[in-house]
Amino acid sequence: MTCLPDLSHRTTRLVTIMMCASAVWFSTSCDATNRNVTEKHALKPAIKSPAPRFVPYEVLVKFKDGVSQERIVSILKDNRTDVIAEIQQGRLYHVRILDDRSVESAITQLNSYQEVEYAEPNYRYETQK
Repeated sequence: MTCLPDLSHRTTRLVTIMMCASAVWFSTSCDATNRNVTEKHALKPAIKSPAPRFVPYEVLVKFKDGVSQERIVSILKDNRTDVIAEIQQGRLYHVRILDDRSVESAITQLNSYQEVEYAEPNYRYETQK
């Protein structure tokens, strides 16, 4: 019976050593500064980027009084846009950019016409809680 306490003590020591070795191995294998970690495995920040302030590929274009419907259609076609909605009869148009230009670039082009009162992004608005 004198062997049992000695065996129990050895088993406890062995389990303790194995747990310590496992903890060391685990902490070093998960280290984000490990040089063997590739970029795709690196931790990404938990902060979400804010939503864009305006709808991509959409612009609001307001034409000056007296501009003919034919001229409006010509300007919008020349700028590779498609009408989503006509908001104010013949004056304000919600359009989609049909190519890969940025909203800023399309606005610059549209504002260069003397018939255009203004062109601006289709801004996103949210109600406050």
